Amino acid sequence: MNKEQLRQEENSKKKEVLFFDAAKEVEFLKRVDEDRKYLALGQELKTAVQELFFIQGGAFDRVLEGGRIKEPSTNTFLDKFVTDGSLDMVAFNKIQNGLNNGGKLVVHFSPQNVELDYPANVVDFWINKEDDEKIKFLRFFVDDNLEKMKLVYKAFGGKEEIKSSSDLLVNPLVTDDFRMTDVMRNLTVSDKKIETTKDRIDEVVEEMMDNFYENFGNEIFSKENLIDRIYSGVVDVVLKGGTVDEVKIKSYLNKKIDIYMYAPILEMQVRNLSGACPGIVRTAEFGGGKPMMVTTEGGSLVFKEVDNTDGLKECKACGFWYSGEKCPLCN
Repeated sequence: MNKEQLRQEENSKKKEVLFFDAAKEVEFLKRVDEDRKYLALGQELKTAVQELFFIQGGAFDRVLEGGRIKEPSTNTFLDKFVTDGSLDMVAFNKIQNGLNNGGKLVVHFSPQNVELDYPANVVDFWINKEDDEKIKFLRFFVDDNLEKMKLVYKAFGGKEEIKSSSDLLVNPLVTDDFRMTDVMRNLTVSDKKIETTKDRIDEVVEEMMDNFYENFGNEIFSKENLIDRIYSGVVDVVLKGGTVDEVKIKSYLNKKIDIYMYAPILEMQVRNLSGACPGIVRTAEFGGGKPMMVTTEGGSLVFKEVDNTDGLKECKACGFWYSGEKCPLCN
């Protein structure tokens, strides 16, 4: 291998995106109150594994306190974890300001960008509820790349000229004129990568954390090696377990827990998460027209088109139709 090949290989390695970074988790946990670290790490692990396999976990509660977005269960302000001066901070400030100024919905497009450590095409929704102070946050991995996202952005009133993924990243849409369901009709949500559910992932994370905490105590909040082991163990159990019943999952985990805790780590794999080929340009077909319904299956939110809305109710906040007493997304 000549010097040029070596240089290209080294540059390629630098551009790999590690989807779950234990070092970042340790830094995150340093800023969380001691009595909330266990809960915070559990939430991080559950979310990371759900996103790894494109499992739509649900709508997360956020609140505005003193003009800042706060995660209530861990009592942490989200801006503490965004790098000052970064494009992320520019975007986050616009999201925060939009919600503070009463915007009913903020849509944030994050196209795949290896340089900025965005491994997949993502669209975030922030729903500002009218009946209480809560904000609902949802993240979707989509098969729509930059070109499709630009079309959606323009179709829903985006005013800025978008030439690059960075332009789109720093210009979230803030609006009172449309609802989440209107945008969702024009996005292609990525199919989940394996047959599992949010409930299964939550169950495995909780079981794994119980075992590690019992053996290592508070070290699981400060040692990257232990966090890597917990995360890798959860991924292994979820992959190997598939949709088998709870008894078999626990049996599989119990047989391998010592390996997850103590076996030598040979290498850390970087998993490719790209949802759609970055070079593909899709043609937008706006306004499918069918009503969209939200329901729950296995603890996950499921969004689907329906032919009619007989017997369903329309949520005034998000615009989706639902059955039962309350909208499963907004409540």
